[in-house]
Amino acid sequence: MAPRPRTAQSLESRRSRGTQSYRCRVCRGIHPLRKCKRFRKLSAEKRLRAVLINKYCSNCLAHQHSEGTCRSQDGCKKCGGSHHTLLHMHEERAPERTPQPTASPSRPSRKPVQPTRSHPRHSARSASRSSSPIRVAIERPRPEVSAPSTAVATLVRQKTVHILPTAIVVVDTGSCTFETAAMIDPCMAVSSIDRSLAAAFRLPFTSLGDDEVCSATLRSRTGNFKLEVVLKLDPSLKIRTPIRALSDSTRAKFGDIRLADEQFHRPATISLVLGADVFAKLIQPGFLKLEDGLPVAQSTVFGWTVSGAVLES
Repeated sequence: MAPRPRTAQSLESRRSRGTQSYRCRVCRGIHPLRKCKRFRKLSAEKRLRAVLINKYCSNCLAHQHSEGTCRSQDGCKKCGGSHHTLLHMHEERAPERTPQPTASPSRPSRKPVQPTRSHPRHSARSASRSSSPIRVAIERPRPEVSAPSTAVATLVRQKTVHILPTAIVVVDTGSCTFETAAMIDPCMAVSSIDRSLAAAFRLPFTSLGDDEVCSATLRSRTGNFKLEVVLKLDPSLKIRTPIRALSDSTRAKFGDIRLADEQFHRPATISLVLGADVFAKLIQPGFLKLEDGLPVAQSTVFGWTVSGAVLES
């Protein structure tokens, strides 16, 4: 039986599939990711973000695996972890050199005195042995300032309720979407998510040294805002805010603005924190302070967040 002739269309289709399979998802060039010049110029953190967002294998940087799992035995050449060397982020710092004391050219060198935790009376006695005529001032004990009594501290806690800035966000996993509360905290360096919540959302994660990370798309419920974010998995990320419910009158004070979390005055457990790595992309111009004793409101891409101390009788 004679071989079936290949048409020009089938050859072109096969060539196109081969080209697309090796097309770099970072610069759209025809090369593997590990040879991409734009990718290699990025910082390790941005490389990791590019790998997770574009769904590359974090171990070998392959665009896909035929069997679904990576069979490469090559780990990181710097730490031995199960990730590619280009994704290594724990840089070793050179030991800092302690400056050696140098003698002044006009004065004779003296042996540096080692600091001690001796009693003040002992220090004064040691100083009096010096040959130079130096007057030693004997410090009198200062009166101790007493801490606030337990009753006062308890009273303050009973009247003041602290609120952390939260927003209801849409987490897009690619196949499903979920709504969950997130806290916006610029004091946290890396955005994080509780492990159990990531498992409930079925977010695929990868190991990076001693840490595990996953990626997801965050969306606003009302606008067109969309953000690709890398989240660090935390085994126990559960933040309670507020510690007790606020009055409906406090909630009504913020009825004229579009809130990011309409139930900010009700206690809830937060398992998703958006940190300093994405903070600048979430905050918008707009700050609202109504009156003393009430929290403040800050405009964000998700709406207005409410935070601060509430003084309730």
